[in-house]
Amino acid sequence: MPEGPVALPDGKLALVEMGHARKSLTIVSPDGSRDRLCRHGGDPNGLAIDGDGCFWMAGGPGGSVTRIAPTGELLMNISPDHGRGFLFPNDLAFGPDGYLYLTDSGIDLRLMQPGSGGSFRNLPYDGSVYRIDPQTGKVIDRLACGLQFTNGIAFGPSGDLYFNETLTGIVYRIAGDGTVGAYANVIRSPNDSFKGPDGMAFAADGTLYCSVLGEGHICVVAPGGKIVDRLATNGSMPTNVAFHLTEQLIYVTEAATGSVEVITTGRTGLALHAPSLDR
Repeated sequence: MPEGPVALPDGKLALVEMGHARKSLTIVSPDGSRDRLCRHGGDPNGLAIDGDGCFWMAGGPGGSVTRIAPTGELLMNISPDHGRGFLFPNDLAFGPDGYLYLTDSGIDLRLMQPGSGGSFRNLPYDGSVYRIDPQTGKVIDRLACGLQFTNGIAFGPSGDLYFNETLTGIVYRIAGDGTVGAYANVIRSPNDSFKGPDGMAFAADGTLYCSVLGEGHICVVAPGGKIVDRLATNGSMPTNVAFHLTEQLIYVTEAATGSVEVITTGRTGLALHAPSLDR
């Protein structure tokens, strides 16, 4: 179950594998060969990279956020100290301010397993968005809470923060003055099953590409929030999206087929923020 793709300068692709037999940070070469860089445990889900080439993984041991060296060594393990741990660390993005931003879907994964009882709609979600100081490993603040399965996260060209809520289909934006508002709803049909927005990435022109889990497409949202296209994926469960660093295409991790798809977009990706911490 691949997730969290990040394009690397050497042409390779980093991603995490959530399946119980893998639980790894994996490097995929252009020829399709794979190198499992490390397996530190937990439920790896999201991935980001800093300016030192270190990986930041959501869903490390004990539901933590971890910093991992390019060689696979575990460098830092972050859990909040506000009275509860992360419930389900999901996606990560560095901001223009150098802080690390994290979505926590807000539910214990054990409650979502088959046979756990109850409808997914009736579970006690408390999804959140956190800001973390990557230098100290401290959680600075909680920017949003009470969300129904917080998921993808990305910064737009103007520096605004975007995150989404899977069960409602809504992509939210936090503007520079801190106000939070709905930006777009990316689901195609009423959410009568567990489906909705997952990982997302911006093109340089401000167009948003959002994977829609359970509907089998990448929703293309123009600047301003209007849906302008839906790019079909080969499987029904696209989990995340990342732009190639130089070419006009996206990598899509797809859980139903356990694969990475490549889709031409006609747009160049927005450069990701990647602060250096070791200077």
